[in-house]
Amino acid sequence: MSCLTDLPDECNAHILSLTSVSDVLRSSAVSKQLLSVCESDTVWEKLLPSDLDDILVQSSTPNLVQQFILKKNLFLHLCRFPVLLKTDTQSFSLNKQSGKKCYMIGARDLTIAWGDTPQYWSWKVVPESRFPETAVLQDVCWLDISGKFHVKFLSPNTTYGAYFVFKMDVNNHRGFDNTPMNVFISETDEHGLSRQCDIVVFKRFYLKAPTVRRRSRKPKELPTEREDGWMEVEMGRYHHIGVDEGAHEGMAVLMTLRQIDELHWKSGLVVQGIELRPLDGLMQ
Repeated sequence: MSCLTDLPDECNAHILSLTSVSDVLRSSAVSKQLLSVCESDTVWEKLLPSDLDDILVQSSTPNLVQQFILKKNLFLHLCRFPVLLKTDTQSFSLNKQSGKKCYMIGARDLTIAWGDTPQYWSWKVVPESRFPETAVLQDVCWLDISGKFHVKFLSPNTTYGAYFVFKMDVNNHRGFDNTPMNVFISETDEHGLSRQCDIVVFKRFYLKAPTVRRRSRKPKELPTEREDGWMEVEMGRYHHIGVDEGAHEGMAVLMTLRQIDELHWKSGLVVQGIELRPLDGLMQ
């Protein structure tokens, strides 16, 4: 039985281009011959999104592809450094394990109730944020934040986790210890109309661990710290089957965080955005 090292480089490159990122990286350690093949543009061009040029044209660096001699280096750059889109209100990157597309909807692209009323919300530059502005909660008793994203831009046949990304003002926050947030993930069409059976996820979580444990909290109900220092909590999961497999091209996923039942005054929440990350192939 022949093995990969017995085949011409062109055949190996074609075979590896049909596999996954992890398969390519593992194969590169087999031999010097396969290492050379695994570095080739033939392999990495297939691992990059087919609509990459269309995505980057929305960014401030539309010619990013031309800045890299090797497609592998372009791939790794997009894994490490999110590209800002839509006048710096969204970001795009790649998942290093799967090569699938990741997006974050920045605070300026979210719908925030009273978000433009200075007595309730302010907009500030936070150096650690990937976006020019973040939304800072001054004082509200009615919290309602939502983000909408067109599913045609997501990787097909992929389950995404939706994550609310935020911080708390350490010197001035209140109202979140014992007040759970309600979260809805649903589908809408391009006109904002809900489709039948549109609610995909409904759940509750807390944005801050309680100082007094009135009742036990499950780990999935509490936020965790990210590598970049921000906090996040999983709002829910959404499976995108792909536009060609039945999803309407104009369909969007709507992610809503809301607390309008327990009208406690809240302050000190710093919102960076809502991130959509592929979960396929990752340990859960």
